[in-house]
Order: sequence, then structure tokens, then C-alpha cells
Amino acid sequence: MKRIGFIAAQRIKSIKGQHIAWDTEDSDKTIRLNSRTYTVAASIIGMQSKPRAGVAMTDNIYGAEFEPGINAGYTGVSIIGVASRPQPKNGTGNLSGDIKCFEAVLEQGGTRTIAGTASCLHATNNMDKLPTGGVYVIHVPAAGGGAGGDWSGFAKLVDDGGAIADLASAVGTVNGVIKVKIGTTTCYIPTYATYTPS
Repeated sequence: MKRIGFIAAQRIKSIKGQHIAWDTEDSDKTIRLNSRTYTVAASIIGMQSKPRAGVAMTDNIYGAEFEPGINAGYTGVSIIGVASRPQPKNGTGNLSGDIKCFEAVLEQGGTRTIAGTASCLHATNNMDKLPTGGVYVIHVPAAGGGAGGDWSGFAKLVDDGGAIADLASAVGTVNGVIKVKIGTTTCYIPTYATYTPS
């Protein structure tokens, strides 16, 4: 097979009935998409995936699927499904907006019925063996030691007066708890069947 170092193309399409497989020959090399510096002051999107169904579907639609793994018999360190590391480089140049590692937006137009649940995070525990450190939906390690200091808090929530409300002096009957672990201490956040706004 003749090897070339550069391909210029506007569109690459698979042969009918076949997938497109892009593999690096060396195990320590990656497939890189738009890993470059842009010099135009416009919206930058490193890569985009917008699959659309044009036929009645009997299966799920995935925008992207990541399933890194390790084969049986081999030891390793960590397996990370997706790593998001937005980085404003050192130096001048302020941002007028936010830094977001992950942004989830739920949208629904028209009168389409969704029989299930709409959620920004869906977590399922399919572990066959309990890890030594436990299994959690969210794991918040210590701050990384930057000049920004420790975490400002666990979450920043809007007060909508309903599902999320400021109830510092509310009273009610505790009907459940949410188990959390702070450091090495197990704690419980109480929940209430009803509440009286303060």
C-alpha cells in the first residue's frame, strides 16, 4: 500500500455498506481533529456531529459514543471516558463570559411526546465489583492547587421558588435522606415531603 502524508478533500464518504475506519499505525499516536490555532475572530467549533433520523427509528440515536476499555488479563491505571479541559492560556486577555467543561441543553419543539425522562445527566451503575473507593454519581476531588483556591461551593443553583427554592428557615417533615461523603465522613442530606417557604 502506498503511503502518503497529506490528503486534501472537502468530503470523504464510505463505500456503500462499509464503515470508515481511521486507525493510527503506531499505538502511541492519536487522530487529531482541528488541533490548531484559529486566526479568525469567529465562533470556533473544533468538531461537529449532527446525525438526524429521516425515517421512523426502532433504535437509539447517538451523537457520539465513547467506550474506552482494557482487555482481560491486563492491568492499568484509570479509564476516562471523556476529558474536557478548557484552558485560557497564561497571559492577558479577559473573558466576558464563562468557562464550561460540559454544557447540557434540553430542547423540545412542537408537540412531540417523550414517554421517558428528560435529563442532562443519566447515571447507571453496572459495576460487577465494588471499587475500593466506592461508586458515586459525582466525585469532587480537592481543588487542584491553583491561585483560585478551594471550591466556592458544591453547586450554584437558581432560586425558582419551586423545584429549587431558598428555604433557610423553612419547616417540614423529613421523609428521606441523600447519602454523601465529605472527606472520610459519611453524611446525610435530609429531604422533606412538604415545605413551608420562609
